[in-house]
Amino acid sequence: MWLAIALAAAPGPTCRTADRRVESVITAKVRQAGGAESCQSRLYHTVDDLDGDGRDDFVLVFDVEAPAGGNDSVQYLAVFPSSTRWRPSVVEVGERGERFVDEIEVEDGRTIVLLTSEYAAGDPMCCPSGDGELRYRLEHGRVVPVPDEPAPRKLTRSSPKAHPPDRVSR
Repeated sequence: MWLAIALAAAPGPTCRTADRRVESVITAKVRQAGGAESCQSRLYHTVDDLDGDGRDDFVLVFDVEAPAGGNDSVQYLAVFPSSTRWRPSVVEVGERGERFVDEIEVEDGRTIVLLTSEYAAGDPMCCPSGDGELRYRLEHGRVVPVPDEPAPRKLTRSSPKAHPPDRVSR
């Protein structure tokens, strides 16, 4: 009986992390934009040592929706390097009408590769038609873009494209 009472009183499952550092970075961006965040749209990657200190680092892509339930959203890349005592570096990586990040990969153990869906001229807001990628590295604890390379290798997606759902104002 006590178990049933304890389970009934416990909060339901959530997609939020138990790490207050991660949640505080996201909360700060949400407050700055005056918008909202749906944790179901997050992408995580934690299996590579990007800063070369022998410990895996934490990589996250999250989006912040426009205030008042609008259809605009902005995506951010946040990297929490172990060598900086987990102090994050955050950069904007996409927005509705430009691109959406679909997947995080790491190439050569150092380069963060974001596989993207890119909007072409005339694409409806629901459906970007192009594929692309963004590349970043961690330098002195900061996320910096990698300049375009002459012929990057073609990466294959590990799963079908998943786009954030259209959001309707209520």
